[in-house]
Amino acid sequence: MKHLFGPVNSRRLGLSLGVDLVPAKICNFDCIYCEVGVTTGLTVKRREYSPTSEIIAELDEFFAGLDSKSPGWPDFVTLTSSGEPTLHTGIGEVIRYVKKQLDLPVAVLTNGSLLSDPQVRLDLLAADIVVPSLDAARAPTLAAINRPAPECANPEKIIEGLVDFAEEFGGEIWLEILLAADVNDSDEDIDALLAAVDRIRPDRVQLNTVVRPPAESWARPLPENKMQEIAGRFKNCRVEIVADYSGRAAKRPEQPERMEILEMLKRRPCTKTDICEATGLDGADVDRLLNELERSSLIRETMHDGRKYYQAEKRQ
Repeated sequence: MKHLFGPVNSRRLGLSLGVDLVPAKICNFDCIYCEVGVTTGLTVKRREYSPTSEIIAELDEFFAGLDSKSPGWPDFVTLTSSGEPTLHTGIGEVIRYVKKQLDLPVAVLTNGSLLSDPQVRLDLLAADIVVPSLDAARAPTLAAINRPAPECANPEKIIEGLVDFAEEFGGEIWLEILLAADVNDSDEDIDALLAAVDRIRPDRVQLNTVVRPPAESWARPLPENKMQEIAGRFKNCRVEIVADYSGRAAKRPEQPERMEILEMLKRRPCTKTDICEATGLDGADVDRLLNELERSSLIRETMHDGRKYYQAEKRQ
């Protein structure tokens, strides 16, 4: 399918069916750590980047013949994209369709920077969980880690948008903060983030770091002890470190073919363990499929932080 992927085992949402609203790397940020790669279309323009009717048709096709007791029934439908999903003007329609027609909870993964727009906030109100990011609360650090479009370069405007959304939204807000070594992890930056979190008052704060091959090879992860130390500074909210995950996905009703794995790797680099957990396949089957994809020059291996990842080759 063009717009759906998975279900995959998410460290935060269980078995999650992904919906890719903006297939190309079109975003208002160009984050140094992005696992999808550098932004090819830096923009704040909202439009229907993929036909909303096509996305809904794919959802109908996926769920045809399934019910809530089927092995592949997801725990969540997660709206995301290769870029920024809230740039898609049909995001509200997709959320409402999933809620009304499929009766499934919806999560939205967003960089949070467009929540200063009242229409974006309105579009997301029907979701159950929104996971916005806030990697920096100081302008120089925001520029260094997120490399935003000029219209999104003011962290105070972003924070105010998050505060407004938290006041209006009836679901849960899980605020993600991704930390890169020597970029946004100084005491001054953490203090500014702590002050912002006190204003936003999310349901939880999730600390992450550079765990997958990033857009910039020099972006480095924080060690676990440093992450634990920073987590201990968040006193007034629930905080958790999500930089790694475990758990096994439910078995799919049919074993995925190699092109399904390729679709996963087009969206993010994965380790062999990631693929096993997401698909329910054993190691031998995953090795066989990865070997086939490598021999076809469709994927390549890359090392990051001492771990082997697989990612799709970029095609012209």
